[in-house]
Formats: sequence, structure tokens, C-alpha cells
Amino acid sequence: FSFGDSLTDTGNSLHLAATRAGPSSRPPYGETFFRRPTGRASDGRLVVDFIAEALGVPHPTPYLAGKSAEDFRRGVNFAVGGATALGPDFFESRGLKPFVPVSFTNQATWFKNVLQLLGSVHNRTRIMATSLFIVGEIGVNDYLVAFAGNTTVEEARAFVPHIVGAVRSVVTVS
Repeated sequence: FSFGDSLTDTGNSLHLAATRAGPSSRPPYGETFFRRPTGRASDGRLVVDFIAEALGVPHPTPYLAGKSAEDFRRGVNFAVGGATALGPDFFESRGLKPFVPVSFTNQATWFKNVLQLLGSVHNRTRIMATSLFIVGEIGVNDYLVAFAGNTTVEEARAFVPHIVGAVRSVVTVS
């Protein structure tokens, strides 16, 4: 199970209207390893891909590309390029608008949806106990949103405890 932003997104950005036509949807992204754009913010693989390969498991299915429990049984990636740690309410209260309508909280909700698809409580517990969870880099886009809205460095610095709190709350609750 993988969470994060563009440094971990294995293709969700191709399935989200706000990012579908972004740079990772066209060459040269994906040319070297996959021979086609995959939605990864890379010409090749991401760290999550190397980890999956080292463990001998398939590349995780992007959540927005899956439809059934079978699509998610061997791994799922919730990361979205441009995702923020903080939710839209935080930004809106400061007169800012995120570039992508996905936050870490959305990814946690998607994770809970996948767990429901995977069957009984016993089955979900077994799957989680034998799974690797990767919480990739997230929070940088929060600052990019701030600076795009002409926020000062001091104002952006005040985001730090909020971003850390958002990550902490999702990691400890999920």
C-alpha cells in the first residue's frame, strides 16, 4: 500500500481530470522503462517500483485504475501527483486553491474503501499484517500552493505544524 504525491504516483494522475493531461501523460515520461507514459513523474521507475521489484511483487495498481478487489490483491498505490498533506478547507480558509483536488485524507479514505473490498475483517487483518506500507513524500505541494498564492515565507512556515499533524493523524488512524 503506497501513499504520497508525484514522487510515489504510479499512474493515478492519468485517471484524475485535474491531472489527466499533465506532463506525465506524454513523452518523454515513461519512455525508458515502460516505453509509454504511465503517469509517473519520471522517465523510468520510481522508488516504489524498485521496492516492488526487489520483493518480487507486481507494480502496485493505481487506485483510480482499479475496479474490483482482484485489481488490488497484489498492491495498490493511492499517491497522486500534486496531492497535498492538508485538505482543501485549510487552503480555502487562507484564500488559496490546491492545484489537485486530492489530499492525504482522500488517500486514507481510498485505503479504507479498498479494505472493505478485500473481504472479512479476518482477511483484511491478515492482508495488512503481511503487507508493506509506504508513505512517500508528501507536503511539498502544500508549500507550492502557498507560494503560488503569494504567501510569505513566514506565513508558509506556519504551515509546518499543520502538515506534520495531517500526516501524523492519517498514519496513526489508518
